[in-house]
Amino acid sequence: MNEDLGTRVNQVKERWDKRISKLVTPGNFAIFTTVVYVCSLIPMLWIAWYNYPSADDYSIGSNCHQVWMATHNVFAVIWQGILRAVDDWVHWMGYFTSNFLMAMPPSSFGERGYVLTTWIMLGMLSFSVIYLFHAIFVKAFKADKLLSHSVSMLVLFASVQCMCPAGRCEAFYWYSGAANYIFVHSMSLFFFGLLISAVYDKGKKRIWDLCGASFLGFFTGGGNQMSALNGAIVLLTAVVLISVCKSWNRCRALAVPIGIFYVGFILNVAAPGNWVRAEDANGMNPVKAVLVSFYDCLDRAMSQWTIWPVVVIMITLIPLFWHMADRTSFCFPCPLVVLIFGFCLSSAMLTPPLFAVGNMEAGRLQALAYLMYILMLSLSVGYMTGWVRKRWTDGQSKEALGNSKQFSAESCWCLVGCVLFLTAGSVLTIIPEPHYYTFSSALTELSNGNAKAYGDALRARMEIYRNAGEGIIKVDPLPVQPALLYFSDIKETPDDWENQGLSRYYGFEGAAVRKK
Repeated sequence: MNEDLGTRVNQVKERWDKRISKLVTPGNFAIFTTVVYVCSLIPMLWIAWYNYPSADDYSIGSNCHQVWMATHNVFAVIWQGILRAVDDWVHWMGYFTSNFLMAMPPSSFGERGYVLTTWIMLGMLSFSVIYLFHAIFVKAFKADKLLSHSVSMLVLFASVQCMCPAGRCEAFYWYSGAANYIFVHSMSLFFFGLLISAVYDKGKKRIWDLCGASFLGFFTGGGNQMSALNGAIVLLTAVVLISVCKSWNRCRALAVPIGIFYVGFILNVAAPGNWVRAEDANGMNPVKAVLVSFYDCLDRAMSQWTIWPVVVIMITLIPLFWHMADRTSFCFPCPLVVLIFGFCLSSAMLTPPLFAVGNMEAGRLQALAYLMYILMLSLSVGYMTGWVRKRWTDGQSKEALGNSKQFSAESCWCLVGCVLFLTAGSVLTIIPEPHYYTFSSALTELSNGNAKAYGDALRARMEIYRNAGEGIIKVDPLPVQPALLYFSDIKETPDDWENQGLSRYYGFEGAAVRKK
């Protein structure tokens, strides 16, 4: 009787294994993860309709806006952006790429253009991660395209939706902060993807890869110094590895874009403006900044970044990486060294702000450091999974390993279990903490009317600004400050730098908020 019961249990198990294997295929899972990620972006893009400029968007973007209003010539605006970047390079800050981008917010061509900020930043981040992972997994490791796409979607969900609340506004809704950090970070991911593609592509495609990498390399090196420093570290490591492995015959062409990157990087760090800004900064000495960055990265990883949805998503990646590793001959050596390098690279992201200003308080800095941490964490999980897979399957026949084009039943159950757990856990979490995810925060502000009230108040201000007469313009305080949309506001005194930036932007004498 026990044998009959065992046989029946095995039969039921086999039946359900077949069903789940037919349902959870690489193609279906890629579609599912894409739909989930895209749907999670809809509330974020919807609430962006109520987004308006603030702070540096006015003070830095005033010159380009004035040129546009006077000429309505796009090329004149671009030239003005270049002039602003050159002036800042000499008198304020060395990251000329970021200065150029910040000088031309979408609102330069009209306030309503500012809604494009979120679309631009989410689009750049999403496509850069997809491209980089395609170059790494598909071109370098010969993995399945569908698996690579699924990994991209999961990592992007963790990057965007699980971002620390302090960084969300400045990462996706405040243009000046997002252009400086998120946009440039995405440029760097495209740059690395092009370098990898140039190694494996041939003919005209390789030439285009090298040209694109050279162009992006220069401007990535001239971007925010967090991304620039990380790029310099990665490229130096790549040069050392290529030299040790004696692979310069294959990688010789990479010397051009790598060299151009370092030209931009040197211009960035050696700019006269850096010394001007350093006079008013209270940063750490270099040695202390490096040591504190290791501690701060570990502390943030343990206390803020590795929240339970991130852990579940990393577990979900394991079956995907397990199947991807089967198609590569790479043996994944020195896993501990790779893990340490990933941690060092994440920590290096914190070093420039600690050296320059002595803290990581700005939300945009926290957002960028978090994005790098998630990227390094996911790649480390992939490397460790590949290392285990190669040792687990060492000596086994291909027949014993099964068909790598389909998931095993165990992998299917793992994926389904992780998805169900993430869904149920998210529902239970959002109910008491509606701002837990970025998309749930957007839905909350939309449903309670805060986003609309905020947008209506700023739209009413725009009418006042455009029709301003002489004297100091007085406006009412903002009725609400939505978590995703609000970064800063003008003050009650016209002499404040934000008030002065607004006045230059619209060309009137001054502005102030009425006292409550």
